[in-house]
Amino acid sequence: MTATGDRFWNPALDPLTWEDVQARQAGRLGSTLVDVFGRSSFYREKLAEQAELLQTPREGAAARELLRQLPFTSKDELRGAHEDRTEQAALGSNQAQPTAGIVQLVSSSGTSGRPVYYGLSANDVEHWSDGVANMFFTAGIRPDDVVVHLTSLPMVAGGLSFADGLRRVGATLAWMGGYTPERMLSAIDGVGATCLSATTSFLLYLTEHCERLVGRAPGELGIRTLIGGGEPGLGEPEVREQLLRAWGAIDVREVMGLSDVMAGMWAECEAHAGMHFTGLGQVWAELIDPQTGASLAWGEGAAGEVVYTTLARDATPLIRFRSGDQVVVEGVGCSCGRGAPRIRCLGRIDDMLIYKGMNVFPSAIRDVALRAGAAAVTSNMRVWREHRLHVRFDDPIPVEIEAAAPLSPDAAAAVAERIAAEVRRQLQVRVAVTLLEPGSMPRTAYKTSLLHTAGEAGDGARSAGRPSAVAEARE
Repeated sequence: MTATGDRFWNPALDPLTWEDVQARQAGRLGSTLVDVFGRSSFYREKLAEQAELLQTPREGAAARELLRQLPFTSKDELRGAHEDRTEQAALGSNQAQPTAGIVQLVSSSGTSGRPVYYGLSANDVEHWSDGVANMFFTAGIRPDDVVVHLTSLPMVAGGLSFADGLRRVGATLAWMGGYTPERMLSAIDGVGATCLSATTSFLLYLTEHCERLVGRAPGELGIRTLIGGGEPGLGEPEVREQLLRAWGAIDVREVMGLSDVMAGMWAECEAHAGMHFTGLGQVWAELIDPQTGASLAWGEGAAGEVVYTTLARDATPLIRFRSGDQVVVEGVGCSCGRGAPRIRCLGRIDDMLIYKGMNVFPSAIRDVALRAGAAAVTSNMRVWREHRLHVRFDDPIPVEIEAAAPLSPDAAAAVAERIAAEVRRQLQVRVAVTLLEPGSMPRTAYKTSLLHTAGEAGDGARSAGRPSAVAEARE
């Protein structure tokens, strides 16, 4: 696929209404289900009760109805399928393509458990490259851009697959993942970079450390566009404003994808009103109630979990894969001319906490904290739990937030109390806020989890942050 003018990467699908897009996709859905059932031993066993229904392709509304009758696929099931490896199927029972036809392997990031490995045929790579190109094109990347790509892990979604998509757009790729942060920042000016592509955490890390590492402020490096994803955060206005101000950039765009399904599937356009679904030619996307599994309509204000079915995947296909991503629909259609839904990702359902019956995502707490704390706090925050299965809180949820600059004890206490009060007012949960000294919270060059477990390797005991605490507040 190539761009038409300066508007759409996929002119056959991007400007269509969402109803028309799904009608076209439904023409392929029925044959896809039959094909996957025939080629994947994992799905033949999983869908044994629906075997009779999957003997003959259905079309249109009948295919949609059949899909809704099929069970969901979980990440744990895929981990189990991967363990069923044989000499003929090195990737396990969901390997639906001979190993000789697999040209690339992709790994999930492992942030939610043991990584799962997926295969791509040459045809799969072609589809992925086109889908990721649509994501970057929607996010504003054009052939005259020089994109510094900072993901250091080639096998994850943001690695080689992102690089392939950037090349497909025609942009100049400067892949600096694996360099030290100092060398990355030093090279930005040297290659004439116009755009940085990284996780949201790493963009914030570079912003904070740029002047210390290379003796220059971020705004002196000539970056016009910042593209981030891989975790919630870039949708928060305070985070976005911090990046724009520090880099003197023209634009910040958020993107999202999954190694399990397709590396890039969502992107923010110039309207800055949520991320459009850009996997129109490759993936069927559903919205469900995560508690009941019931299908939800893609309408403004709808909130639920995204479920994916691959329409063009030879090696390791997926049917009704539960992403674990909780999203809210900002709208369907857009002033940019694209007809697909626009979403904001709230966080992973696995990260959701419960305070006396009220559900809350750590990212929502951070969002409120940044607004309530204004310029007094940074986006560096962690929510503490006693163990990995600890999701229910009867006492206020422990939250540590880093101060942006040194504060007197009285000023810090006032900020902590204001944040706790606003979280209580807006989210109906109580938090115990600890304000930490500037620079006291560990940084990361990849994704940064907002949830931390006391005593866990890598997190340290919760008390490790206490010496730098300047104020605490409970609400």
